[in-house]
Parts: sequence; C-alpha cells; structure tokens
Amino acid sequence: MVVNVVLTQNDDRSDSELLAWLNRTLQSNFVKVEETCSGAAYCQLMDLLIPGCIDLKEVKFKAEDVTDIITNFRLLERAFNLTSIRKSLQLDLLVRGNFVETVKLLRWFKVFFDRNFEGQKYNPVVARNGQSLEPFSDKKLKALLQLDFCKLLSSNKDGNLDKDADSSFPGQNRGHGDVDTQIKDVATFSCSLTTLLFINKHWPSFSASNNLPANCSAARLVLGQKYPNDITASCIQSPYCLYMYNGVKLMDTEKGIVILIGYFDQVAGKNKVRLLDVIQPLEETNNALLSCLVETLRKFEIPLVNLAVFYYNAPDPTELISDLRMLNPRTLFLCSLTDLAGQACHNGIMAMELSRNIQELLKKVHQNFPSLPASLKEQLSIMKKPNFISSLTSDCVRLRTVVHKMTIVWSDLRKFFSSMVTCNITKEICLLLSDQSLKVSFLFLSHALQPLCDFQEFRDGDLRKVLKDAFGLVQYYASNFLKPKSIENFLKRGSETTGSKLIEYLPRKEMKVGEQVVKYLQQNNAKLVDRLDPFYKSAISFYTAVASSIIKTLPLPCTALRNMTLILSPEGKMEVTGKAVTDLGILFGVCQSAEDVNFLADEFFEYQFADQENSSSPTDQSVEQYWRAELRIMGRTSIFRKLILSLMALPKTLRMESVFAQVLGSASDCLMEERQLRSSEDMSISQDDDDVTDSSSYKSALSHPLTPETQNSIATEDPKISESIVIDDDDSDHTDEDDVTDDDVMWTDPKPSRRSVKDITLPTNKEEIKRSNQEEGFSVGEMVWGPVEGFAVWPGLVQKLTRQENGDTMCKVSWFGDGMISKIPSDALQPYSVFAQCFCPNSFATVTAYKDAVFRSLQVAANRSEKVLSLESDTQDELLRVLLDWAFGGFKPAGPNGLKPRSNENECLKAFSWIPQKSPGKPVKETPRQSKSQQLPKLKEVSVRLQNLSKSVNLQRGWLDLKDEEVIKKLKWKGHSAPSVKKRSLSESHPAPRKPKYASKTKDQNKVQSPCVQKKQDYDRHQMVHEIVVKGKNIEDFCLSCGTGNVEIFHPLFEGSLCLTCKNNFTETLYRYDDDGYQSYCTVCCAGLKVILCGRDSCCRSFCVDCVDILIGKGTFDQLKDLDPWICYLCAPENSSGALKPRHDWSVRVQEFFANNSAMEFEPHRVYPSIPANMRRPIRVLSLFDGISTGYLVLKDLGFKVEKYVASEVDEESIAVSIVNHDGKITQVDDVRRITKDHIDKWGPFDLLIGGSPCNDLSIVNPARKGLFEGTGRLFFDYYRLLNMMKPKEDDPRPFFWLFENVVFMNNKDKADICRFLECNPVLVDAVKVSPAHRARYFWGNLPGMNRPITASQNDKLTLQECLEPGRTAKYVKVRTITTRSNSLKQGANDSNFPVSMNGKDDGIWITELEKIFGFPKHYTDVKNMGRNQRQKVLGKSWSVPVIRHLFAPLKDYFACDEVLSKSGEL
Repeated sequence: MVVNVVLTQNDDRSDSELLAWLNRTLQSNFVKVEETCSGAAYCQLMDLLIPGCIDLKEVKFKAEDVTDIITNFRLLERAFNLTSIRKSLQLDLLVRGNFVETVKLLRWFKVFFDRNFEGQKYNPVVARNGQSLEPFSDKKLKALLQLDFCKLLSSNKDGNLDKDADSSFPGQNRGHGDVDTQIKDVATFSCSLTTLLFINKHWPSFSASNNLPANCSAARLVLGQKYPNDITASCIQSPYCLYMYNGVKLMDTEKGIVILIGYFDQVAGKNKVRLLDVIQPLEETNNALLSCLVETLRKFEIPLVNLAVFYYNAPDPTELISDLRMLNPRTLFLCSLTDLAGQACHNGIMAMELSRNIQELLKKVHQNFPSLPASLKEQLSIMKKPNFISSLTSDCVRLRTVVHKMTIVWSDLRKFFSSMVTCNITKEICLLLSDQSLKVSFLFLSHALQPLCDFQEFRDGDLRKVLKDAFGLVQYYASNFLKPKSIENFLKRGSETTGSKLIEYLPRKEMKVGEQVVKYLQQNNAKLVDRLDPFYKSAISFYTAVASSIIKTLPLPCTALRNMTLILSPEGKMEVTGKAVTDLGILFGVCQSAEDVNFLADEFFEYQFADQENSSSPTDQSVEQYWRAELRIMGRTSIFRKLILSLMALPKTLRMESVFAQVLGSASDCLMEERQLRSSEDMSISQDDDDVTDSSSYKSALSHPLTPETQNSIATEDPKISESIVIDDDDSDHTDEDDVTDDDVMWTDPKPSRRSVKDITLPTNKEEIKRSNQEEGFSVGEMVWGPVEGFAVWPGLVQKLTRQENGDTMCKVSWFGDGMISKIPSDALQPYSVFAQCFCPNSFATVTAYKDAVFRSLQVAANRSEKVLSLESDTQDELLRVLLDWAFGGFKPAGPNGLKPRSNENECLKAFSWIPQKSPGKPVKETPRQSKSQQLPKLKEVSVRLQNLSKSVNLQRGWLDLKDEEVIKKLKWKGHSAPSVKKRSLSESHPAPRKPKYASKTKDQNKVQSPCVQKKQDYDRHQMVHEIVVKGKNIEDFCLSCGTGNVEIFHPLFEGSLCLTCKNNFTETLYRYDDDGYQSYCTVCCAGLKVILCGRDSCCRSFCVDCVDILIGKGTFDQLKDLDPWICYLCAPENSSGALKPRHDWSVRVQEFFANNSAMEFEPHRVYPSIPANMRRPIRVLSLFDGISTGYLVLKDLGFKVEKYVASEVDEESIAVSIVNHDGKITQVDDVRRITKDHIDKWGPFDLLIGGSPCNDLSIVNPARKGLFEGTGRLFFDYYRLLNMMKPKEDDPRPFFWLFENVVFMNNKDKADICRFLECNPVLVDAVKVSPAHRARYFWGNLPGMNRPITASQNDKLTLQECLEPGRTAKYVKVRTITTRSNSLKQGANDSNFPVSMNGKDDGIWITELEKIFGFPKHYTDVKNMGRNQRQKVLGKSWSVPVIRHLFAPLKDYFACDEVLSKSGEL
C-alpha cells in the first residue's frame, strides 16, 4: 500500500542535495531545480516506486514545447489518481517553471521516495528505452513560458486535461493563432524565469496593469527590444560596471541575486543601467556565486576583461573580490563602501586601551538586563534583543546609541548593581562602573562615533557624495589629533606615518575629545591626573585607527574624485594635469604598462589642447552629449577613450531602490507611451559605426561650437544692446610706448570677440551706437560714456537734459572722479552698458584720475544693480578686480536695465561725495589737490579695521558711507603728519595714497582658519607683545603681522610667524614696488598706510607706523622722523629692539618661504647623474617666448657647444635682435600655439626646454587680468603641452632639463595651478643680487641646484655706477624694476627723480647703459633702426643675463663645452 506523505519544516533539504539524489537515482544531469519542470523525472520516479502506474512510452523525456510538459504532468496526475495519492499539483506555476513550486514538488518526491522505496532494483536508462533524461532548455519553450498561460489552464482548474483540451494549446487550433504569432515573435527573445519573477515583483507598472496581453511584452519593455544582443554589442569593446544585489525578493518566500550592468551608450549619449539577469546559486558560497557570475557573463558573451567597476552589497565579499581580482586585476571594486562605517568603528574600538573593558561592561549589563528596574530598562531598551552583543563593535549606530545611553544612566547603574546581592558578576560590574577612566572612554565614544553614525545613515545616496563624505570623515578625524601640516601627510600615507617625523600631534588641550569629556576631566582633574596620558593616547589610537580604516577602505584616493569631475567637465579639462590623468588610467586599469601610460598622456594632451581657440561647449549641452560627440572622433583602440568610457560607466548611485527605479523607470515611460499610442514601436537604436575612426589616437574635431560664456553674453536684459567682449592679446592699436604698465605687464585691449561676433546681435560701429542712442535718448541720472579732452571717453552721470532749437539734445554730464560738469551733445554720448568698448586699459594703468573715475562709476553701477559681490579678500584691489570682471561680463544678471537710475540716487551720490562742480572746461588727467579743509576722505585712503565699521561698510554691494561719524572719527588723523616724515602717498602729483592691504588686519581669523583646526586663544598685536616681552612666551607662536596664535608658517624676515591669511597676503605683496622704487607695503606686515622709508640707497624697505610703535615701542615712529637718513632694521639689525628682531639668515629664509609657500608637496624630479667629460655632446635647445634670445647668449657665454637652438617668438623687433646678434645660428619658428608633435619629432630630440609665457593676464598689477585659463595666461599651457611631448620615457637615460619663468606678483591660485601642472614649487630669484636693478621672478624647473643661493661673479656689475659711461654719475646704487615703460627708469615718487647726473644736470639712463644693467653686450639691441623706446621695450621683456647664467651653470656637467671659456666666465 502506498504511504501518503506531507511536507513538514523538518523536510527542508538543500537544492544541491535534492539534485544529487535525483541524478543518482535516475542517472540524469540536472544542474538546477527548475530544469525538472518538464515533469519527465517525476513520471519515472512514480514508475520506479509503483511499477505500471505510468506508461513510460507516453512520457516526453525530451520535451520540446509546452504541450509536452503538460502531457507529462497530465500523466503524473493520472498516476496520482490511480494510486490514491493525495497530492495536488499547481499546474499553472509548474508549467511556468516556478522555482518555489518546483522545489516543493521535488522535496515532496524525496520524502515520498524515502517512505515508499523498498530497495527494489531498477535501471532507469533501460526503463526509458535508452532515452536521455535531458534538462529542459528549449528556447522556444522558454519564450512560451514567458506567455501568460493562466487562461489556457483555467478551462480545467482541477488539472484533468483531456484530449479536447489539447486543442486549446498553441499550435493546435486556428482560434489561437495570436498565440502562435507571439511564439514566433519571441522565439529569439529569452530571459530567465527568475528575471521574469523580478519584473513581476518590482515593476509596479506591470503588477498594476491588466491590459498587457502577455508577460513577454513587459519583459521587452524592461529588458529592451534587442536584449541581450544590444548589451553584448555595447560591452564587448567598452568598459562596463556590474552591480550585484543580494537577497532581492522574487516571490513571498523566494529570493535571488540581481545582476545589473551599467555602461555609456555612445550612440544615445546616455549613461545606462540595464537588467542583465537574476541568479540563484545552488550554494550560498563565494565559489558558487563566482561560478554563476562568470557563467552569466559567458552566456551573454560579455568579456570579463572589460569589467571596469564592480559592486556587491553583501556584508563581507572579500573572498569574492579576491577571486574576481585574480580574473581581472584591473577592476575597481566599490564593495567596501557597504560596510565602511562599521569596519572603521570596529577598528577604532579595538585600538583603544580599554577596548576589552568597554565590551565586557556592555556584555555584562546586557546579561543582567532582565533584572534591571523599569526606568533603566526604558533607557537601555536597545539591549533587550537577545542578539544585541553580536557584532556590536561593527554596528556604529547601535554601539553609539547604547554608549550614549550608558553615559546618561551611569550613576543609576552603579547604584543599582551596588544594591544587589553580592556575587561575582555584580562585583565585576560595580568595579567597571567605578572606573572613572572607563567612563571617560564612554563619554569620548559618544562624541567620536557620531560622525560615523551620520555617514552610515545617509551613505545610500549619490556615489560622488558618498565618496566626498567619506573623504570628509577622514579629514575630520585627522584634524581631531593632528596639526594642519601633518594632515596632508597622513592622508597620503595613512597609518604608515604614525610615529614618524612627518606627523605632529596637536597639544593635549587642542585635541577634540568632546565637550562632555572636557567638562568631566575638569571636574575630576585630581582623581584622573594619572590617567590622562593613557586616555589621550587611547583617543589618538582610536582616531588613527578610524581614519586609517577609511583610507584603506576607500576605492579611490581623494584627488581622484576631483580629477574625475574635471576630466569629464568640458570647462575643466584645462585644469587637469597629465599626471592626474595617467594616475586615473592606472587606477581604472586602462594602462597596463609604461607604454600605455605614455600613450594615455599623449592622447589626453592632444584632446586638451585641440582647437583651443574654437573649442567650447554649449551651456545647454549635457556632459553625456558632449562626450557622445567627442567619442565619435576617437579611435577604437584609444586608451583615453577607454578611460572616458570607464568614468562614464561609474554608477551615479549604489542605493538598491534608486538603481532599480532607474532600470524600471525607463520601462514605465515606454509603457505609458504604448498605452497612449495603443501600438508597440521598435525602440531600438542602431549604432552608426561610420563616424568612428579606426585610428588608435585621439583625433581633434570641432565638437565645441559655443562656450557657456559666449552664450551667456548673447542674452542681455536690453534687447537693443547686446555685447560680447574678449581680450585680444595681439592688439596693437595703441602706439604710445609709454602707456604700458609696470612689471612687464602689457595691458590687453577689450575688443569684440572674433569667434563669437557672428553669434550675437551687436551694433557694428560707433555710428550705429549713436543712432541707437538718439532713437532711445538718455534720461536724467543715467550713466554714460562721453568724450573728454585728452582722453577717448570718460564715465559720467547725466544731470540735466536741454532741447536745442535745432532739435538736438544737450546733456549736462557730471564726470566721475572729480565731479566736474560739462555740456555734451547727446549723440556724442554712449550708454554705460557698452563698458567693454569704451574702457581704455592704457589710461586705466597710467592715469590715476581715470582709474579712480572708473572705480567710482563701477561702485554706483553695482549699487544700482544690487549686485552681490563675492570677494576673496577685503582689499580695494580685490573689489576693483571683481567689479571689472562683472562689467566685462555684461553686468550680469541684471544687464543694462540694472544700470538705470534709482529713486535713492541722490543719497548714493552723497555717500560717495560726488558733488558736482561747475566748470567751463572738461576734466584733465590729474585734478589739483584740495586744501586740507576741503579735502574729503576717499575710500582708497582708508586703512582701518573694517569690523569696527559694520554699520557703514557694505562690501557685498561695494560701498562705504564716508559721511558716517564713526568713519570720520577713524579718519581724523589723515593729513596731520609732520613734513619731515617720508610719506609717499600724499604728494601733490599723486594725491591718492597706495591702496591699503586689509587682508592681514581686517579678516576675522576665526573665519579663515581651517575648520579642521581647533581654535587657539586669539590676541591682537598689543597683547602679543605683552605675552612675549612680559610673560616670556615664544615669538614664533604668534603671527607677527596681526598677533593671532593660529600660525601657519615662519616670517621670513623677522623672528615670529605668519597666520594663513597674512601668509597669503605676504606672498602677494612682499615684492610689489611703487613708482618710487620702494615697497608698496610695510616689510613686516605687508599692510599699513603711513610708512617710513629706509635711507640707504640700495634698500627699498618701508616700515609702517603700527609695526614700529607696537613691536619696538610707543613713540618710536615719531623719534625716527627726525633721523635723516634713517637706516632700516634689516640694513642695521643692531638698531632693532623689543619684539622686532631680524633673522640673521633672512636672505635664505626668503628663498625657503617662497619655495614652499604653495602648501603643495610633489615627488622629487628625476635626478640625472653627471655625464663623463668624454661622453658629453652639444646641447639642443627649444626656447619658447624666446624674446631676444637671452638663453642662447648665456649658453655661448658659458662656453656650451650649441648644436641646435630653435626659438619661438612672434615679436618682429625681438626676432631681428636675435638674428643680427647671432649670425642666423638660431632657427626661428612660428607661434608656439602652432607647434605640434610632428614638429618636435622633426626638430628634436631636445635636451633643454626654456620659456616664460606672457604675464599680462597673471600679474596682479593688471586689474583686468583674466588669470591662467584665459587671454595670454593660457599660453602657459602651450609650454606645458610641449614639455610633456618632449619629456623622455622612463627607460630613456638621456638627460632632459626644462625651465619656466614668470612674474612673482601673481595671484596665489594661479601660482598654485602652475605648480600643480608642472609638479614642483618655484624658486624665487631676484636679479638685484647680481645686477644693479631689482627683478624678482619665479622659476620652475628641474635644473640642478636651482634653489642654491645666487651669488655674483667677478664680471657682474652690481651697482648702477658700473654700468654708466665715463663722465656720468649715478645718484642711486640700485634702481627699481625696469619694464617696457620708459618712466620706469626714473626713481622716486611719481617718476620725479632722474637716476643719473651729467655735467651737473640730471639725466636718464642711456639705452647702452640699460643693456649693461641687464647684462647684455653694448649695442646688443641696436638693430633695424629701432628707437630708444622700442629698444627698451624688448629689453624690458627679457631675462636678466646674470640670473640665467646662474641657473644654466650646473648644466656644464652634462653637455659639451668649448675648450676656451668666453669672457664672461663661469659662475
């Protein structure tokens, strides 16, 4: 008799065990449970157990379609009925291959077999007449199983299918021809049943819809019309990202692992995430999972070698990652982000000294939780779970919660356990609770774990934000115990730096351990005095372990995230260095060898510098669309292309719900369209391979039609006036050779952009502008530009309009600057909105009154437009720079409409003291100085603490109310100094003093200090002196410039330090000189207004009244006024006293200060060993921006054999000087921007690359400067481009040297960017040490010994007298920096003093003498009938010969020299 059975919970056998039993019993080869869905195996099991109940001849052992499956299950049901077996079959699910029902049936048969098998012999192969029992895998049936057969089976719910029912199946009756059609359509479309279950479960649009005819339609929408062929086609040659999500519900009791694949669709220009498959490994082991994953990729023909990024959300996928890394070492794994916070928490706890005690106390309290009173149970409710202690240290949220609760009820716990019956457990708990150091540790953990908890709670977001937050965590924990200088070293090297000299810990009082800890330590200081050291060491151990764990866990270094963003951004490509790109290439595995690294660098530079002038990216073009265009012109084998595809394939988010929504969201959109149109459309996109080149390198193309800046310039508020400007670096309209700025700065002239003029609507000439103005007319109060005698146009305000008899309109205009009034015809005026066309850079640079007028007009414009300005510092220079940028940009966002007069205009005029004055004439260059009683204070003469003027100053709007009584009180000292004091800013011919530098005195130090640094006690300068002189504190612990204790670096000239703000100020202003040749600002603080000057002829130092009176003693400044001459403290250090003490090695300290002030560390340059004398060969040089070939002259003077000297220069006069002086031995080539790699290969290889790009747009002297990335500033990148082309490969032993020069007086950001690209810090060299003239310059390079002190040779002329012709006498020992401006040769305030006297008369420096000052031979520039000004211009842009000789001299150890040295000799 047959024994009926029922499944119970104890019959829960594994799938592998069931399949092994089935294969052994029936000699079959089933791999998956669902492969038994044909029912043939179950039919034969019934024949084995109950012979004769089933005719095996009718069983379809090789099922080909759904009818065969149903036939088998019909035979099985008949056998059940014949043998009275009470087992119902869910045919609709079994036919579908439902995993749950199939497993249940297989388990039931195992139990049924065990109860009914009596050991009879049975040969399964013979019984089925030698047929093989094959696993079900027919593609047609797979497609059929995706159809909805519920209706087909509903006609016989009891499962008794007779012959009549056969006609209802597909292919048996014409009435079901629609099913046959579907079968044909989906015959080539297949997906796993688990994938279909996933779609049913997680796609709301499908589960809520009843209108779809079949499941196949839903699968098509989710998976795509060409699934999986389109995925294979996209990933077979491109990098892709794999997402794996474990434990995803497929049915109520069934789960699976969802595999998603992400890649960049180059045809559509989109980042896509697609559903690949859903798998269910036979075993929950890493080996089984790896096998399933590899098999899945093989099934879809997706190469594992292209796997760029992998993510798996399992808690500990270490073994799987290790195995995958063996298969593809180049894959980037993001799995560690899943448990980053938990791992860091565990490592931090285990590193603490009291780690065991902490865990022991928590464990024992948890064990006694049932006995706790209700109040404590309520507080510690988190402990009531039985598995509370399990993995507690790895759950930062749970751990922090219970630790915090414990600190709250600590005393109550101690009382409770003390009152209990004494036993060993309670004694141990009481002993632990009595340990005050343990309580301190709990208080500390309550504070220290909070950031980890915050990260854990919000980590499931945007991937870039997750990485950024993780980097922020590292910086936070590092700043809790490290000094700022050590944080960067720690971030680079992690825990390896612990205990090394690179790490400096914060003092105990500055460590961040939490307010509760500090308070508790203060209350129990006496009791814990012996435990403080162990506690702080434990805190350091915790912070170190946590930060190191995060660094180790992060898949990307901190800099990689920034570089990735910049590389993908069209606007950021110029900010990315070649090294940053190659580092990413190595990180993402696209570079497998040194050769690949070189190829990647070359391809990136070709992309970076391709069509710089025309390349742009529209503002409405997404990053995806930008790269869609770029990738179409890249070779298929391009390494840079592969890197971009890897970056574009990166997931935007790792959160499972968000990724699923992204995958299924596109399907929902398709479904909505399908419902609206009621027709299915082919959504596939065919790839067009014709646009992709087969070249292996990047090919440039005009894929950037319009820049965001150009597009923004099109949209203006006033439809009648639209402007767009660009600085034309080649402009030569202004022929006045004296109208050039100081320090080699050639002012750029705004002009309409050649590349954008066709895209905008702009009046083509002034006549059209005038006609437009006549039609529109001007109103009272409107800002205009008008003609002024001696100038082009001047800014003013319309005061009154008068209509003439002839119909013309006369405008009474009040001119900005001096308030004079003139009557001007309206047709001669232009609206202020055409700022770019009317602004005169030369007048701005040379005429103080014009500059002041422009500044005042811009302030009124900003006030009217309510423009909010973002200032990097509180200086007037910075305010003016921002205002000019705003004006050149078209006064965005308000545009010309924002410049219209407002109701409070009179108040605005009064605030700036613009009082109109009647005058028959027009403004002149300089207005006479007003008497002291009439003189009104000007904004640029104010040097006070702005925080004391909160009510009268508004930096955001750019105004300062000088009528405020508070301001007047602060300014009451102005103009009362004795005449004997040297005040350089109040001369009649130069009425406005130098612009004060507020940076070191006005900014709140607490605002600018790093958030990672705990604030120290702050001081002002008076308090600082008291602390040093009276209390004996170390002066190096204070900022000498402002007095704060938050120091950043040493003061290079005097004992003491500088804070970060003052350091930045110091680096920008120390080498800035006024027209009189003296420093623009105080030598000590680089600020100050009222200064005293050193009387020694060769010294240019100045010291302000604040520094002298505060640091040396009150009244000292007044005493020094009577000394004539007064010698400064650097020239006579023995005269210093008080807190102002010069460093004995200040000349060396200045070099060190400027060599390291970028706060950037770089790997040392490659060191080349000296070449033996007999192996040295002549040198080959490429000189960019060659000028008058100073490099060639120096090389020949030093005796070098020059095999080839290729020079790139565009100035005709400079080229003529080079050709004439060097007999055509120099090869002159075209503009540096046109030099390509082919040229380098043709001319090279080179041994030395030298050059210094124009400083027009870099020097701070130029308020209209554009910076490093625009105008002439971006010419630096041509040097950088060629440098990377010329650098030898790593395996090339050939020595290669390079040198880049630029001005010292540049913005810190520009300097830092140059350092970042050239990967080194500069060396500052001032020519004043080897010549009679000041000329401080930065030099970057890898020349040996660049940072050695510069010393004069015997042939160097160190004084001006040595350079003069006989009969002439020098009035100065040294002269100021000589530039292209002729007046730069004069000395003193306002260029009033001639440096030379002859026959008792003052005289200027002759041009031949000027050549000697620079170190050139006499008459070196006397070519081409050039005049004096032209010759000075080419000299003013050149290098100092002695300086270059100093830098080039060490190269004599590498290259061949002539046997006889030149007359100049060697350094």
